[in-house]
Amino acid sequence: MVEPVSAVLTGIALVTKSVEFVKKNISTCQDIGELIGHVENAFEGQKKVIKEREKSGADPFSTQEVAKEVINARLAQEALYEMKQLINLRFGHGTWEYILEERKKRIDKRKKAIKEARAKAIKKQQEIMEYVKWGFITIATVAFIGVSVGVTLKFFVTLSSPVYAHEVEYDDGSCLIYRPKYYLMCVNESRELADTQVYLDYLKNRSEWLEVEE
Repeated sequence: MVEPVSAVLTGIALVTKSVEFVKKNISTCQDIGELIGHVENAFEGQKKVIKEREKSGADPFSTQEVAKEVINARLAQEALYEMKQLINLRFGHGTWEYILEERKKRIDKRKKAIKEARAKAIKKQQEIMEYVKWGFITIATVAFIGVSVGVTLKFFVTLSSPVYAHEVEYDDGSCLIYRPKYYLMCVNESRELADTQVYLDYLKNRSEWLEVEE
């Protein structure tokens, strides 16, 4: 059973712990699969050693820091070499190389899956943005058509409803607003004809009409 890896272990500690487990259990292991997890941990520990050498905050010119980093890197390399020899002796020459090859395949497969998932997410986001763009275009088009139709209808309604010269606030739409002369014309003919006659008489006798200034 593979022991859980502690997140607080340093890189060299993780490598050392993995190698120690392989040493203690190599003789009783019946299948290389029982050790794969610890082999992976050893490689992860080596990566942590490299990252610890590159971490910010450490003085690269400090003799103590440089010595510690170099020693840890060397110890990690030696520990992995020792693990390689133990596994090849137990399961046959070339087993370690097979493990490395399979590990690389898994890493490449994981990278490919991540890349494909990222590409899929980007494509989905682009599709959503395209839908949003066309949605805005559709709304703008519908709004423009609505405004155009409204203006057009208002124009034709205005043409069909001319403004009469006699229109006043108390105009109730009947012929009662006219004087008798025009009232009869309105009743017998139409308001339009009466209105036209009122206007013509106004132009003809403008000087006799009383104009009130507001």
